[in-house]
Amino acid sequence: MMRTIMLCILISMIILPGCSNKNEKEEYPVYKGIVVYKTNESNKQHKLFVLQQISEEDLKNGNIEDFIKLAHDQPEASYYLVDKETYESLQVGQRVKITADFDQLESFPPIRTVINIEKIN
Repeated sequence: MMRTIMLCILISMIILPGCSNKNEKEEYPVYKGIVVYKTNESNKQHKLFVLQQISEEDLKNGNIEDFIKLAHDQPEASYYLVDKETYESLQVGQRVKITADFDQLESFPPIRTVINIEKIN
């Protein structure tokens, strides 16, 4: 009797995990903000720096050090790695909605890889 119970438990432990729903869509994080800075390092790595909010004056007169200071109060502020085509199609001041990968490099400001990016008017 005990062997039968143990066998049933063992079989259920093997079979049940295989029955989980593998068709669930992963929900990648989505961020919204304004492109405040663009950089490409030796034409290989294209990055956008995005803040959630910034005044017109700060955007117009600021530099990357100023933007990073502003990022301390904006937890979603980040660099985003994009392809060359996306990099060239976006301008500083453009509002964007970004779907990013789960992984990120650096701690502050983080560097995230873009899965999808949309312009917001």
